[in-house]
Amino acid sequence: MTPRRVKVSILGPERGPTGSPHRETELEKETTLAHNFERGAHPNSHTEPYNPPPLTPSEALRLKHQHLQSISVLSDQFGAKIVDVSENSVIVELTAKTNRIVAFLNLVKPFGILKSAQTGFMTPIMHS
Repeated sequence: MTPRRVKVSILGPERGPTGSPHRETELEKETTLAHNFERGAHPNSHTEPYNPPPLTPSEALRLKHQHLQSISVLSDQFGAKIVDVSENSVIVELTAKTNRIVAFLNLVKPFGILKSAQTGFMTPIMHS
């Protein structure tokens, strides 16, 4: 069993940063993600940028709530727990076998995985 923490955006990747040539810090990434989310930016193709209409604050709030609810349901189904919630992301902790972790990561990928880290290794103890 491997414990893993995953930081997932509640803004969704379609409202994420378009990418930049320099390495952004986590705070810069979240700030850009939040700004683009509220402005309605889209990281689509380079030839013809897609500019959806900007979201109103109430639409953005509803979308964040829907994403948070969906991530919460997925976490419950996998036996994971949400250990932190910020304005634009959540941190989910899951302890499971590797294939189960991979399945969970694949399901939350559409929301935008900001960071994923293995937090340790647990070895079963055999009692004789």
